[in-house]
Amino acid sequence: MMPFRWKNCSADIEASRHEITIRSYFDDVILPALETLHGRIDELGRSDAPGGGFAQADMQDVLCETKLAFALSIQSIWERQLRAYIRGCARELRPRETTASKVEKANWKDLCKLFRELRGIKLESFPSFDTLDILQHLGNACRHGDGESANKLSQRCPDLWQLSSPLLPGFGSTSASKPAPVAAMDIPVDRLRSFIDAVADFWLDAEYIYNESIDRKHPSLEARLVRERAERRWVPQTPVKGG
Repeated sequence: MMPFRWKNCSADIEASRHEITIRSYFDDVILPALETLHGRIDELGRSDAPGGGFAQADMQDVLCETKLAFALSIQSIWERQLRAYIRGCARELRPRETTASKVEKANWKDLCKLFRELRGIKLESFPSFDTLDILQHLGNACRHGDGESANKLSQRCPDLWQLSSPLLPGFGSTSASKPAPVAAMDIPVDRLRSFIDAVADFWLDAEYIYNESIDRKHPSLEARLVRERAERRWVPQTPVKGG
């Protein structure tokens, strides 16, 4: 089989910096902010001032809320990137249709469908999809609180509550117990990092497909793709017709 190709669009070029943007957001914004909060918590823990223990507990709550806010912001950045990409592809590939306008009101399921229709490959086929799907539910939970998305997260990702769950008897991820509340969520930093990696990996995979889809490749790009096909963990293939 041949490496999968799609029709390249200007949106592919515009998306080329999305991977850099999301990684910079983590390295230059999220990590420094969390380090500052951890430092403040440690400082309060060493303080002999009256009420220091209460202030430290309050700051722990601030840390949890900050991680929820960062999870929501990661999801928001990713969703805006994806919507802009799909909208750009629709305007170029289907200029006489209303596909681009549908992107504005599309939910996650609809965005996946539009992506497949426009790019000829399922969003679900990308290795990063499972993590991105979790990120989508987490974004919904951060926005709206307890509900369907939070219930799904309590089943799929109990680690989102692992730091606070001992304080919550009666809550858990089994079908017989109540779903853990969003207010008790304490997102591990490694989870935030995994969301960043998933978004970045998606755009790197899209860039790879873009390079494969260039009709007349420079010899240096051809050589690079030979190496990349051998090293990549995912090389989407075009099925042989009639095979």
